[in-house]
Amino acid sequence: MAGQGDCCVKVAVRIRPQLSKEKIEGCHICTSVTPGEPQVLLGKDKAFTYDFVFDLDTWQEQIYSTCVSQLIEGCFEGYNATVLAYGQTGAGKTYTMGTGFDTATSEQEQGIIPRAIAHLFGGIAERKRRAQEQGVAGPEFKVSAQFLELYNEEILDLFDSTRDPDARHRRSNIKIHEDGNGGIYTTGVTSRLITSQEELIQCLKQGALSRTTASTQMNVQSSRSHAIFTIHVCQMRVCPQPDPVRNPR
Repeated sequence: MAGQGDCCVKVAVRIRPQLSKEKIEGCHICTSVTPGEPQVLLGKDKAFTYDFVFDLDTWQEQIYSTCVSQLIEGCFEGYNATVLAYGQTGAGKTYTMGTGFDTATSEQEQGIIPRAIAHLFGGIAERKRRAQEQGVAGPEFKVSAQFLELYNEEILDLFDSTRDPDARHRRSNIKIHEDGNGGIYTTGVTSRLITSQEELIQCLKQGALSRTTASTQMNVQSSRSHAIFTIHVCQMRVCPQPDPVRNPR
C-alpha cells in the first residue's frame, strides 16, 4: 500500500554475516551502514541509498515487521502484495524467505513466508472473533496456494504429484498468458485449497523440498531455479437479509 507521494515499490538490502568458509579464508567485510540512514558504504567512497538497510546483526523478526507486516494487513483490505528476494548464489535468499526448512531452525530464525502464513491465519481468526463479539455474521475466507519453479526456461509445478522430478527435459503443460489490461496469468497450474496454517506450511515445505538444487562454490545445496509461491485469499461477508416491509392497513 502506498500513500500520497509514496512509491508502491520498496527496496531493502540485507547484509549477511560471513560464512565459516569465508572466515577461514581470511575474507574481510567491505561494507558498513551509515548510522541512522538507509545507506550502505562499499569500501571507502561508494555509497548506496535504499528504502531499508539491514546490517549483519539484524533479526528475522525485524525484517518481517519492517518490510512485510503491513503488506499482509493490506491483503485483508483487498490489496495485492509481492515480496521478491534477489541476490547472487549464497546471498541468503532462501534463509530470509524461510524456505530452507533446516531441522535445526528455531522459531526466531523463521523467514518471511512462514511468518506471513502465521500472520495471515492469525488475522483471519481475529476477524472472525471480532465479528462474533459484535454479534454480526463473520467473514468467510477461502485460501488457496500455488507453487511454481522456473528452471532452464521451463515452468514446473511443484504441487503436481504426478510430475517426475527426474524428467525435467519434458515440456510443462503450464501456459503464461496476458489479459486485455496487460496483466500476466497462468493456466494449468495446480491450486490447493488450504484450511489451516499447518496445512499451508506443509504444502510450502513439500514444494520447497522438490526444487532443483546443485552444489556451487558458495553453497553446497544451492537452489538452481526461481520459485514463485502464491497465496490467494478470498474474503466474503454475508449481508443480513432485511426484514420485509409490511403493508399498512
